[in-house]
Amino acid sequence: MDMKEAEQHVGYLLFEVSRLFRRRYEERSKSCGLTLQQARVIGYLSHHPDGLSQATLAHAIDSDPMTISGILDRLEKRELVKRVQDPADSRAKLVTITPEGSELFIHARSISRELFDQILGNLKDGHREILMESLKSIRHQLIDMSPENKETQK
Repeated sequence: MDMKEAEQHVGYLLFEVSRLFRRRYEERSKSCGLTLQQARVIGYLSHHPDGLSQATLAHAIDSDPMTISGILDRLEKRELVKRVQDPADSRAKLVTITPEGSELFIHARSISRELFDQILGNLKDGHREILMESLKSIRHQLIDMSPENKETQK
């Protein structure tokens, strides 16, 4: 399959758009010193001010426990997150975002929004909405196909 033929496949295009977005985001986010994964972690934590377990956080951002542990170690060193005792389970820790982490996330989110505005700015009227609805539909379909959902549907 040559490149012209590959570009006619939605899977290839979705993968390429995702890969290129990640690369452009990483280039622009050097000013705040966050990788896309780190920004996703503090972004998710910003919506859960009471904190989350590492396992819940890893699942939420589709990461494995070892990777999330390394990400949290780096964020904790920078005092962007902290791990605190879970009041409901003395053996467990919750990860919470710090005020510094919240502030940095606002900056990281603005980088992402500016990038998306620039990327999507060339779409013709109505195409942005069609793209969003199509991607939501694809996302829901993929979620419905997950092994976890198939188990609950039995």
